[in-house]
Amino acid sequence: MLKLPAMRGRLQILAQKSTVLTDLCEAYEEASMAAERMSREIPHANPSRLAEYQSICSEIETDVVHLVLQKSRNVPD
Repeated sequence: MLKLPAMRGRLQILAQKSTVLTDLCEAYEEASMAAERMSREIPHANPSRLAEYQSICSEIETDVVHLVLQKSRNVPD
């Protein structure tokens, strides 16, 4: 929700009803925590692994946006 403040209200409503969104949020949390840990390990972090986790986070964000737009057309802002 912090990365998508414009959709926060919709996310909160949809999170109560959607296990898919809950799963995406959990996956995002795990991937972002792993990326954060790796970025703190510099210079020991594997740059390609860090880039992979950052890419996963971006893909999950895109999936969340698509899900919210698809599922919440009738939900007011």
